[in-house]
Amino acid sequence: MSLERPLLTFDMDGVLCRPPFGINPGSGRHKRRDAPGQKGLLWATESWRYHFRKPMPGAVEGYKELAQAYSCAVVTARGEPAGGLTRAWFERYFGFVPELHMRPGWGETSAQFKARKMAELKPVAHFEDDPFTARWVAELTGTVFLIDWKRNRGLSGDGIERVRTIADAVPLLERAAHP
Repeated sequence: MSLERPLLTFDMDGVLCRPPFGINPGSGRHKRRDAPGQKGLLWATESWRYHFRKPMPGAVEGYKELAQAYSCAVVTARGEPAGGLTRAWFERYFGFVPELHMRPGWGETSAQFKARKMAELKPVAHFEDDPFTARWVAELTGTVFLIDWKRNRGLSGDGIERVRTIADAVPLLERAAHP
């Protein structure tokens, strides 16, 4: 009988990787779950708009610490056109490429993609920075660790744990696993 480790999932931008200019644009306002995906400028620039970004403070260390006790996967709304660059980024900063789930096309929104993947993967917790996505994913996973950004400070609720860094979630996960 094999013992599977519980799964944790991580968003990438704003959680593992710094957003452009260190400014997190996500506020989660005016989003709807049934909104259609859009093929726009952001999708067209997927292959190069992630250059020159560094990891979030404590992200590499926190991820590696959690990976000792949990299975870990990245669920990012980055599109598959950015796959090569994303894998190279992980090699450079993490020293390996984790299990990586990227959005296959622009037909679904970032939140729709992540909600679909949460239902499929069934993680025990997810790390997120977008408040709209966090609220939805909390319904599916039970726990979302929301990386604290100025633009998501209005979000709280059942299953939402606000943390400054990934490492801040380590004792919270340990307490949940060993009450």
